[in-house]
Amino acid sequence: MNPLNLQQQLFYQIKTKLAPQDNMAKVVAESLHVSIDAAYKKIKCERLLDLEELETLLNAFKISLTDIDSYLHFGKVTFNFKPINETNFTLKDYLRKMVSSLQMLISNDAKYIIYSAKEVPMFYNFMFPALGCFKAFVWQKSILNLTSHQGLKFSTQMIDEEVVELGTKIYELYNQIHSKEIWNYETVNCTIRQIDFYKVAGLFDDSESYQVIINQYYQLLKHIEEQTNVGKKINIHTNETHAKFDLYHNELIIGDNTVLVEFEKSQIAFITPNAVNSFSTTQPEVTTYISNNFNSLIQKSIRLNKQNEKIKTPFFDRIKRGIEEL
Repeated sequence: MNPLNLQQQLFYQIKTKLAPQDNMAKVVAESLHVSIDAAYKKIKCERLLDLEELETLLNAFKISLTDIDSYLHFGKVTFNFKPINETNFTLKDYLRKMVSSLQMLISNDAKYIIYSAKEVPMFYNFMFPALGCFKAFVWQKSILNLTSHQGLKFSTQMIDEEVVELGTKIYELYNQIHSKEIWNYETVNCTIRQIDFYKVAGLFDDSESYQVIINQYYQLLKHIEEQTNVGKKINIHTNETHAKFDLYHNELIIGDNTVLVEFEKSQIAFITPNAVNSFSTTQPEVTTYISNNFNSLIQKSIRLNKQNEKIKTPFFDRIKRGIEEL
């Protein structure tokens, strides 16, 4: 890694994080406790940063050294990834991290989220305690294959209150962010197949638990239809409206749970190879590619909000029939 190139890239990234009215030399000088003249010389790369100054600026502006390195090596992609396991990063740890991530998006004024949904976005499952816990059970037992869940059956009598509490917070935070979601019939069928499989395989502890999950998933879809009607996210418990909600239908391409978060000057991409664990990156080569792909996909999709009654009503009628036929 060339020190001069690294320093140039560091100050470029610092500049993108400053408000238009901020004086870069003054901000850098205050961070490093040096004169403005000394800060100018470092910004212009007339003087190299020492290791302590480099660390100070990276921490002050929340910039990763690995991210800078990836900018300097075209074609190299760097992701953050922390998968769920049974020891030092459990599902509850994952949910806590999701709470803090959503809080970060809100505090940094995220403009919107685009979600290519392979299944109904996980945030909505937590509208209902039993459904949220059922999905968490499926993830751990059947997708992540955690040993702690092998041999177990799901019962609504064994609801984990901490999962419910975290899930409720996740749902409420997601409601505060404008989302553009791309669905098709398979988006809904994913959970329907899971429910049906658990019933056929005898993985519900009792028939009442199965019926509760079916009913709650049906109510979830009715609620999404109501949100689509008004173009706003609605808190199912209070009926308060929150952020904008745009639902698109694209039957040609099956979603892959890729998510792009758009800020004023930057983007974050989340790529999910399974239902939960995600790789994330802010690297422009990746986020710009995904953003362009999403823009193209949305142009080829049908927005289902209130101006498209002739398309929206048959779409929701068909997906609700899929549940009624179970």
